[in-house]
Amino acid sequence: MKKILLSLSAIAFAACSLNAQTRYVDEVYSDEEIDIAMNIPYSENYTVLYGDIDPTTPGPQFKLDTLLADFYYPPYDATVGERPIVFVLHSGSFLPRYINNSPVGYKDDSATVEICKRFAKRGYVVMSMTYRMGWNPTSPDEDIRRSTIINAAYKGVQDLSAAIRFIKDEVVMLGNFNAIDTTKIALGGQGTGSYISAAFASLNSQDEIKIDKFRNTDGSIMVNDTIWGNRFGEGGAPGFNNTNWPGYTTNAHVSFQIGGALGDSSWIDGGEIPLIWAHSVLDPFAPYKTGIVSVPGTTLQVVEATGGYDAIKSSTAQGNNKPYQGKVMDGYTTAIHAYNEGMDGLYPIHGMANASGPYEWYDTNTIKMLPLPAATIQSILGGIRLSNPLHGKARAMTYLDSVVGYIAPRVAVSLGLVDAVGINKVNLGSNVALGPVPAKDELFIYNNWDNSDLESIEIRNLNGQVVYTQNIHAKHTKLALNLPTGMYVMHMQFNNGVGSKKFVVQ
Repeated sequence: MKKILLSLSAIAFAACSLNAQTRYVDEVYSDEEIDIAMNIPYSENYTVLYGDIDPTTPGPQFKLDTLLADFYYPPYDATVGERPIVFVLHSGSFLPRYINNSPVGYKDDSATVEICKRFAKRGYVVMSMTYRMGWNPTSPDEDIRRSTIINAAYKGVQDLSAAIRFIKDEVVMLGNFNAIDTTKIALGGQGTGSYISAAFASLNSQDEIKIDKFRNTDGSIMVNDTIWGNRFGEGGAPGFNNTNWPGYTTNAHVSFQIGGALGDSSWIDGGEIPLIWAHSVLDPFAPYKTGIVSVPGTTLQVVEATGGYDAIKSSTAQGNNKPYQGKVMDGYTTAIHAYNEGMDGLYPIHGMANASGPYEWYDTNTIKMLPLPAATIQSILGGIRLSNPLHGKARAMTYLDSVVGYIAPRVAVSLGLVDAVGINKVNLGSNVALGPVPAKDELFIYNNWDNSDLESIEIRNLNGQVVYTQNIHAKHTKLALNLPTGMYVMHMQFNNGVGSKKFVVQ
């Protein structure tokens, strides 16, 4: 525990050492300056429930559901003009709060509200949205458990699509009185919401939802788009899907995830939007790498999913994360990249064994007073102990400091709101040379600047993945290399800034 607390303190110290306040990277407004509009309807569609409408009727039951959103607005600044927008999706296991044996599951969850405020205070308009819930986690039939959860995630993607079109319609039809820039859209998922944001970012064809993994034992597809509509929520059968706000494109430009997982790694292809991911390494609910998702509180298995580690690894290999990789060098980056295996965009959350959400907090006394059976309350409290054993606000806020502090600058760079963070770029020219050319087992760095020592280096392959790092603190240096043949980029930190040069290993 002492080691963990020291590492958190180091991150906090590193962050405090950054003095300049940059819009979209740092908080430039206070809580009091953020205007919140609550419970704004943005969509109407059919929710699939199991036993909630009529407990005596088995199987799925349909209800037309009005989906709501809370909006967080920073003060309007005429010198800034239109503001980028962040769509935030809460957690909850695709089930209502408490029914999911958890105190989370709505847009007013403690951590969700705090995440929204932190982005609004950086200058973003934030839309915190509900989405349709409902699946059958306790069915003895694995096909039913798997098909109902993938359909729930699919409907979440449709709802997110509708939310994006709602904003675009508002901009067109209402004269954009909220000053939203729809060319700069970020997605943010937390827990279950991450399944939706990551799927939205990665599903680029209907065929990807029809892979073998998401077919029933008899070979039939689990997500029937002729009934439910396409992934954007368009089409489908009457009484099963409403097409909300047709006529607008459905797109986004960067997606960040806090916890959660992706339905399948095969969904990640080249040319997709960047992913950024913070994930508890010992998350008991969603795998950090790739593993089986189980029903909370049971031994029932649902489906194999891909967590933050493998998702960022794949997205980096495809070149999707290049928009931000190597462009953020701040205190959070230095602290976190010491243990993420060189994968810029991945924040492995350490600190508590088997904790899925150490950034969440709860009032257990309030939960104990709920008008629910004693067994249900004990089950909820048991779930809390798996999510955040200490469940205190102060500690949770420390985690949020570092999680949002790591994610926010990468969102800003990906959206083109800033060029880089914490980097003073210098033209190395003839002041710095690398040799021999091509390199083999070793590489010399010759620094001819009189008053600038080389502090550290970072080598990346052409996919943007960090393959070598070293602190130098010297004028010149020699590196022992063990790299595959290919082209590489060396980023060098000097006293007076950062520069880069390409080199070849043969």
